[in-house]
Amino acid sequence: MGTFTFTRRAPEEDAIADASSLRLPFTLRGTSGVIAVSITRNTDPDAIGYSLLTGGHPTDAARGFPVCRATVDYQAQGYAAVFGWTQMVRSTDSAPDQFEMDPIALYQQIPTPYAFFGIKPELFDAPSREYRYDMTWQAHSFLCTSPDAILTRHVQPIAGFTWGFTINRQDITLDRPAALGPEAWNSHLDLLTTSYPDWTFDSGHASA
Repeated sequence: MGTFTFTRRAPEEDAIADASSLRLPFTLRGTSGVIAVSITRNTDPDAIGYSLLTGGHPTDAARGFPVCRATVDYQAQGYAAVFGWTQMVRSTDSAPDQFEMDPIALYQQIPTPYAFFGIKPELFDAPSREYRYDMTWQAHSFLCTSPDAILTRHVQPIAGFTWGFTINRQDITLDRPAALGPEAWNSHLDLLTTSYPDWTFDSGHASA
């Protein structure tokens, strides 16, 4: 299981505040690694590039919402260090009782379960809403791999975590990140296989 700590805000991190972190150790193919998760409050949307997404329109609506970063520290190199991040979300302003796939906009019409893919890729997400109506938003994020790196559409989960936010009377509360066990991944297998029928998804977590 991961360990949860609070991180003190550093002077050079003026764009973010109220940081919390989670470390998820894992072992793959005999090599140890660690996923480092950071959830921070977005106090300066322009500093993280939000203006690139709005076409020049004001970005203030994103202020106060969470910014999630998850990095991979793993000693293998090249093809042996190829991973992908897949993410499912549910929110009370969409389908409150079920998770949905959450690809980045660029991948919406591409049949891949990965939002980020490459050599030790970083997961970066900064969800927001234009208006602060009461709602709850939750994400399940999983680091995955393939047994042959880049050759087949075969997904093996390694580790996962949950994070999100709640808006109540215009106040935004950030959820603490928490580790997810294999049962959480298994609960998404129907969604994954239905959304990506040409892919194979293993159950449980890959290890050793």
